[in-house]
Amino acid sequence: MADTFVGIQIGAISFVDEGVEKVLDTLQETAGVNALLISALSWSRGNAGRALYGFPDHGAQEPDNLQGGAFWEPDEDYYQATFHRDFKAPDKLTKGFDTLADVVPAARKRGMKVYPYYCETSSSGIRPLWQPGFPHFLDRDHWGRTATRPSLMNVEYRTWWRSVIEDWFKNHELSGLLWGIERQSPLMDILRADSSTGFDDYFKAEARSRGIDVQRAMDGYQQVDRFLQGVRAGERPRDGVFVSFLRILLHYPEVLMWEKMWLDAHQDFYHEVAGLVRFFNPANEVGLGIWQIINTYNPYLKAQYDQSDYAQYADWLKPVLYNTPAGARFASFARAWQKNILADATPEGAYDALATVLGLNDFIAPLDQAPMAGFTPEYVKRWTENLIADTGGKCKVYPGIGVGVGDGGATKAITPEEIRAAVQAGFDGGASGVLISRNYSEAELRNLEAVGEVLRERGLL
Repeated sequence: MADTFVGIQIGAISFVDEGVEKVLDTLQETAGVNALLISALSWSRGNAGRALYGFPDHGAQEPDNLQGGAFWEPDEDYYQATFHRDFKAPDKLTKGFDTLADVVPAARKRGMKVYPYYCETSSSGIRPLWQPGFPHFLDRDHWGRTATRPSLMNVEYRTWWRSVIEDWFKNHELSGLLWGIERQSPLMDILRADSSTGFDDYFKAEARSRGIDVQRAMDGYQQVDRFLQGVRAGERPRDGVFVSFLRILLHYPEVLMWEKMWLDAHQDFYHEVAGLVRFFNPANEVGLGIWQIINTYNPYLKAQYDQSDYAQYADWLKPVLYNTPAGARFASFARAWQKNILADATPEGAYDALATVLGLNDFIAPLDQAPMAGFTPEYVKRWTENLIADTGGKCKVYPGIGVGVGDGGATKAITPEEIRAAVQAGFDGGASGVLISRNYSEAELRNLEAVGEVLRERGLL
């Protein structure tokens, strides 16, 4: 097998449902997979569970009702520095199965690399309520209420993560780690009417050290929240929504100062993780998964994340480039913004404006056709090229090709033809490999076969 990286994201449930050896046979025979990205720690069904949008032609054909947590057996010796030691997944379906101890040796015998995959998710709906002690990690929101996600500055949370990573790399023959970047800043949380993060005592102390007026910042965020609640309820200020929104930010510059502080904390977290992974072995690889909201849909987040920064910390990058469901997802994103800060525009006007400023016009269909059109494969090529250029070629790029991930509503079907075109486009854009996404449990076997067909055609298998 060639050195081309052919990875796939996979959860413990697939090995339990189908058997370790059978899954590995399937992955190697259909797509030439030589790297497993295992959701060894997850509370997200999308990353670790069975399919969300219809079951494919393998595995169990019913929901798993995932609770999540650790799908491996944590070694208590590595958790002496943290109070948080009881986080083993309570799911009955995976009880007695250790997704690292039971999979890594079998994979290594086949010459397959294994990387734990963790996604720092933006979803406030993921709440490990069964997990004792987890509330001590939780942040606070801009109203002072306990938030729904851990604080990125909470020293106990970061100590726990150091314990997890040490456990992984001391006890298992791993090749590195894939860290998924999927958090949004407080301003974006407020825009989408979700619980914000970044306002606990750790953040407030950091703000004071930077000379930021904490109360002014809190007042500014609360003003934005009240304003957008009114917009969503149908209120329209005489000067327009967008101008009025900018006025709040200009009158409360502390908000943008706080946004920068939050971003620094977020990036510092995965920078720390990158260094720690290499501490255990300089040969360990650090991969960063770049959310499609960040790299494609959201101009504010795209401005926050300077892609050249990745070159200092990552060996390789997985940009999420799910082009087939992207039409439906981008249309949904544009409609959400049209109900908020772009409420001065029509739905079509907001969609067209966002497409223009994001450079998407060459790849999309009009709003009314977008869900069934998807993005063209050229999008995968261009975004791969851009990421290679932005990082100066220092990072290998493995575009994330969505072979099974769908959308909750009407959307273009993911077919072998779609997959072949997307994989070809990624390699035409300079990709060093491919990362089959979002999860094996969602993928139809014919789509995995399509990946393998392209690799063989190009002489990469």
